[in-house]
Amino acid sequence: MKVLVTSNSFGKYSNEPQRKLEEAGFEVILNPYHRMMNEEEFIECLSDIDAVILSTEKVTKKVIDSSPKLKMISRYGVGLDNVDLEYCKEKGIPVTVTKGGNSNAVAEFAVSLMLSCLRGVASANQYAKQNIWKKFTGLDLDGKTIGVVGLGAIGKLVVKKLQGFDVKILGYDVYYDEEFVKKYSVEKVSIDDLVKNSDIITLHAPSNGKAILGKEEFKKMKDNVVVINTARSDLIDLDALLEAIKNNKVFAAGLDVHENEPNFDIRFEGLDNVILTPHQAAISKEASNKASQMAVDNILDYFGKEKKR
Repeated sequence: MKVLVTSNSFGKYSNEPQRKLEEAGFEVILNPYHRMMNEEEFIECLSDIDAVILSTEKVTKKVIDSSPKLKMISRYGVGLDNVDLEYCKEKGIPVTVTKGGNSNAVAEFAVSLMLSCLRGVASANQYAKQNIWKKFTGLDLDGKTIGVVGLGAIGKLVVKKLQGFDVKILGYDVYYDEEFVKKYSVEKVSIDDLVKNSDIITLHAPSNGKAILGKEEFKKMKDNVVVINTARSDLIDLDALLEAIKNNKVFAAGLDVHENEPNFDIRFEGLDNVILTPHQAAISKEASNKASQMAVDNILDYFGKEKKR
């Protein structure tokens, strides 16, 4: 049987995950494009594949119907908005995730973006490499109110990592871990109150097809707000964000996720107070090793159970 791996960071720092698959009798096929595949490329690669370790490629109805041998999808990550889950269910194709595999990496990256945005680190570095001596007057993190949208595994880790700073934390979610919010002094608020009262807003929620931060939300925000997005690009109305930046409502923004990946929105490229990174928050050596092993274990677990039936 054959396993297609679309993620470029899978097994990058350890050959153990791939070796484990091969020892179990699987032939491992790596992404030949070394980037996110479009639908036609993905369909071509899946033509003779039994399982896929999936990165951010879109698993549409057309992709599924064009992959007659596909038996299961092992998502390399936790987000599933790129997968037609209903159609997978209809076709009897299970979808698994590597829950917690990269949570720490994303949380650390989000906090890094906060600090870099507040102090102009990325822009100062960019000018310095052009031999331009240009200083940026930043803002302190201490004393700020931080709004965390989404208190799942990643959101919780962000809260934990901020405990060493003198900050107030507001949290919004549909469901709350009451023990956690009490232990870490998270004030539960509505999304409206979070938007109005936060100095920094960091997004850690799944996509639901509607922007959490739109034109009306930006109007309600404090002046000099910092916006961080390491979750999904459609959580922010980018037109509204751009307008808020130009009107000096937003002090800085850190965006790791983008509307048309692997492309950036060129409207933000010339702005010193916007940090753009190529969807890399989840990528660290430790996260890669952990998520790779979990993705493999999910495949071996599934096919192991199939053999026993």
